[in-house]
Amino acid sequence: MFPYIFKIGVFELRVYSLMYLIGILMTLYFVKKKGQKLGFSKELIENLIIITFIGAIIGARIYYVVLKWDFYSRYPKEIIAIWHGGLAIHGGIIGGIIAAYLYCKKYGIRIFQYGDMVLPFLLISQGVGRFGNFANGEAHGVPTITPPSIIFKVKNVFPEFWSTVLKTFGLKNNPVEVSKLMDLIKEKGALTVQFQGKIYELKEYVPWGISFSPKYNPPAYQDFGTLPVHPTFFYEMILNFICGYFLVRLWKDDKNIGKGVISGLYLIFYGVIRGFVTCFRADDLMIGFLRAPHLASLIMIVIGSVLVYKGKNKGGIL
Repeated sequence: MFPYIFKIGVFELRVYSLMYLIGILMTLYFVKKKGQKLGFSKELIENLIIITFIGAIIGARIYYVVLKWDFYSRYPKEIIAIWHGGLAIHGGIIGGIIAAYLYCKKYGIRIFQYGDMVLPFLLISQGVGRFGNFANGEAHGVPTITPPSIIFKVKNVFPEFWSTVLKTFGLKNNPVEVSKLMDLIKEKGALTVQFQGKIYELKEYVPWGISFSPKYNPPAYQDFGTLPVHPTFFYEMILNFICGYFLVRLWKDDKNIGKGVISGLYLIFYGVIRGFVTCFRADDLMIGFLRAPHLASLIMIVIGSVLVYKGKNKGGIL
């Protein structure tokens, strides 16, 4: 929508980068305060958060490249072109955990003590970061004219469904042509399309869709022209803030730090949030015919449940 705040020559201050910075500074501020209260030096906490962030960026990129290997195997120079986009949150979580674990092991810190201190603010920071996705016009949802029964299928059939829609109405797969669909719907009230032996109706199912203009040629416009799409970045932002608030309430009590319960709840909360939002996403990574975030979220929920159980019933772990 507005990817940068200002631009001077080749330099531009991007909203997405600013959201990252806000998230890091917020996390540093609160975790340093808690860490010093629990006997950790502020330098140790600063280094740990920076190392975790670097590990998360590396992990997010590796995860994305592996699941998009068909593209990157043909264009290997693009593997390091992180400025062209291509970071996956689940890879970031894995990379951040690995980096934090290695650093904590080196300095004798209990990994779940660190996790319980930082993860409430990571969840809130993820919510802040989703505003950057909105500014970039990325991580967007499917058009709001998509029937719910297509959105909530376990198998991701949306690409095949969308191809059928365009073919049915004789539209080419480009922004200008796709944008005509809304005019057709307004003219006729609703459209119908046959897909996999069933008749589906195309109409505005929710009124809060967001339409992206061609001004900055964002991914959402490239995919669906000016059709209103589900604001998945806002769905996730709101849910992250709500769950983050609950985790911060637990974080305030020092007795909850180090048991692993907060860390487990983070995994459960974000697993559920991302699993839900993924149903609406138009650009998710795939593993075979399944959406990669659904598989990763399921693993997060299982691991998180184990951590919460052990933390609550066995006096903490590790």
